[in-house]
Amino acid sequence: MKRDMDLVRSIMLKVADSDEPISICDFVDAEHDKQLVGYHISIMRDAGLVKASIMPADDDPYYSCRVSSLTWEGNDFLDVVRNETVWEKTKSAISKTVGSATFEMVKSMAVKIGEAMLLAQIGI
Repeated sequence: MKRDMDLVRSIMLKVADSDEPISICDFVDAEHDKQLVGYHISIMRDAGLVKASIMPADDDPYYSCRVSSLTWEGNDFLDVVRNETVWEKTKSAISKTVGSATFEMVKSMAVKIGEAMLLAQIGI
């Protein structure tokens, strides 16, 4: 499966804005089936972005899957990409140049874009 950074961001936004653990079912829609969402929650947990419980049953590796919170690293990343303008500019810069990027490259690019926007706003 291919990593979908829009889905990663969407999961993080929903988790950050909730006082309760979020079920995998809250992310499944016409574009994102349970396997894709579960895979993303799993790799996000492995990367240390979220705290999640994933329990398989029978042939379903994501039978029970809940995200309880963001980690420190997850909060740092979300703080960088929460702003829609920063996020869209980051995605555009990456797609126009290298096509895809590592998590650290995405985060670094978003930081630079956010810094540039901030400096332009305060006139530096």
